[in-house]
Order: sequence, then structure tokens, then C-alpha cells
Amino acid sequence: MNRPNSHNSIDAEEEIVISGIAGRFPNSDNLKEFQENLFNKVDLGSNDHGRWNNSYYNMPHRIGQVNNIEKFDSEFFNIPATEAHIMKPMSRMLFEHTYEAIIDAGVNPKELRGTRTSVFTALSTSETQSYFSSKPELARLSMIGNNISFVANHISYWLGVTGQSHNIDTACSSSNVAIVKAYELIRSGECDAAIIASANLCLHPHIQFQFYHLA
Repeated sequence: MNRPNSHNSIDAEEEIVISGIAGRFPNSDNLKEFQENLFNKVDLGSNDHGRWNNSYYNMPHRIGQVNNIEKFDSEFFNIPATEAHIMKPMSRMLFEHTYEAIIDAGVNPKELRGTRTSVFTALSTSETQSYFSSKPELARLSMIGNNISFVANHISYWLGVTGQSHNIDTACSSSNVAIVKAYELIRSGECDAAIIASANLCLHPHIQFQFYHLA
């Protein structure tokens, strides 16, 4: 989301627009693929996901699975390989799709450095933090890579932006609240642009089990 100038506040008639967007969805590596799959009524669920035994907790066998969550170009994002290895997949994906969304907005990410651009993440769960924290050889790096509170800060630091940077967790409404927060800050002149990033991956059967019984 952005606006064309940097006044302290903007007039009511000025528009605030969503200028770039990116994402990854079940069996759809980008928004265009997702759109085409929906229009063509493609079944995006799968029995053959390999994340846990299909008889686990008698949960539904089918899930929607995103591709390539294990892949990440740590050198491109200037993250040490050892740190990237223990980052939760959601964090790595948000780095990738934040970059794609900025490009989609027609902006060179390098030009954002030093700008009053805020970064808000909308994340609620971290399935990997307890696992990595239990490994003494990995524990010293696990907090930054797996704590949802640090993801927005990590992205802000990489981009070199100076706006507000924090996670918003209101459960299933987190993304909507983040958008409202960004809109209000841009409207008030506290920042010139904002990036909203959200993800939800169910990699552990316990999380999937809880979501299944909440439905």
C-alpha cells in the first residue's frame, strides 16, 4: 500500500491503493496460477502430501500443499546459510513474496532503502520454534529465525526501511487488522507506504488437528 507524496497527512479525497501483490497457494506458485486453477475448477487438494501419516488422529487425508517450501536463496537475501537453514518456512516464503510484491508494484526494492515504509506481518503460530530451541547446537539462532515477533523486523532490516515494523496477531483476522493498521498510518502521514505479509503453514499434525476440530 502506498501514497504518492510524503505530507504529514493526506486529504480525504486522495486515494490509498494496493499497488503490488504476490503469494503462493496450494499447487499454485503465484497468483496467476492460482487464478487459472480456480477458474478451471482444478482440485488443489492432495492425499499424497507426505507430511504425516494419513491415519494420524483420524484427520481428513486431503490437504492443500504449497510447493518448494524447503527451497530458499539465502545468498540473495543476505542471510547466512546456517541461519536460513533453521528459519521457519513461513519466514523464508514471506521474504520471497515481499520481494515479488514490491516488483509487482513497479518499484525497485533497492529504492525503498531509507524510506518511511512500514512492514506488518500477520502471523499467529510458529511450529518450529520449540523444535529448534530443544537442539543446543541450534538454539542460539532459533529465536530470530522462528519467533513470529521478529519476522517483520527481519524484512525491514533487509529492505533498509524506517517505518513501523511489528507482527499483528488477532488470530484469523490478523491480515485484515494489518491492512487497517497500514491504511491508518498512511492516512495520518506516519508512513509513506506499508508492506503487509501473512502466511499460514500447517507442517505439524497437532496444528492441523486443532484447526480441523475448530471447523
